Amino acid sequence: MMPQNQSNQTSIEQLFSMGWISHSDKDETFDATASVTRSELAQVLGKAFKLHQRTTAENPAIFIQDMTSDRPDYAAIQIALKTGTMTVDNQGRFFPDRPVTRAEGLAIFAQAYGVFQLSENAVTDLLNQHPDALNIPDWAKQAIATALQEGFVNTDRNQAIRPLEPMTRNDLAYALIQYLEKQQNPAFVSEYL
Repeated sequence: MMPQNQSNQTSIEQLFSMGWISHSDKDETFDATASVTRSELAQVLGKAFKLHQRTTAENPAIFIQDMTSDRPDYAAIQIALKTGTMTVDNQGRFFPDRPVTRAEGLAIFAQAYGVFQLSENAVTDLLNQHPDALNIPDWAKQAIATALQEGFVNTDRNQAIRPLEPMTRNDLAYALIQYLEKQQNPAFVSEYL
């Protein structure tokens, strides 16, 4: 069998080969419809955005009430917390095994990427292009506007964002592929900046 080179790998295979995503522990196939948990999101974004290389990754550990340090995902979650990519709730809980909604997942993705400081009007203009934008929680609007502007959101044929639906592994893979393409072909300057 001939080894595959980068040009003939599918996008998902490329994400696997880069180590950004992996198979679930229980299955040897990529289940595109499986929900993404907070733990998985922290691990994937840590790899894709090299969060461990950020200076804030050296910040002191953050207490997590609902996790112990012997979990295999603990270090990745600590880095996501120390860099401000993700947060704990006001009681110090991370909820590592809880699935994220598309709004939460896309906002966290944008946080790892770098949320643009768009004007309120620019955020409104971007969101108003989508029929279900009213369902986006206020805390996520700026970040989701960034994700939309950068092309990280896979909308449906009606341009719906579906912010309250669970984020699937396919949704996350789509955002990662778009991010990877931006890294390989940087050039675009937004009209909203």
